[in-house]
Amino acid sequence: MAAASSNFKSLKPISPSCSKKIYNSEAEAEEMIRYIRETRFTRNLRAYRCQVCGCWHITSRSE
Repeated sequence: MAAASSNFKSLKPISPSCSKKIYNSEAEAEEMIRYIRETRFTRNLRAYRCQVCGCWHITSRSE
């Protein structure tokens, strides 16, 4: 049986609805914050759940 040919050019990759770096969990974002603090001087950072995409991001803005 021959496989049907498909046109993959018409498929668009899934992209997040926002352009920030995505972390899959709060723990993953917090781990990155710890790494950033250990390796460079930076402002206070915090993780937050995005209301646009539902994933976690890092920001230096206060709440």
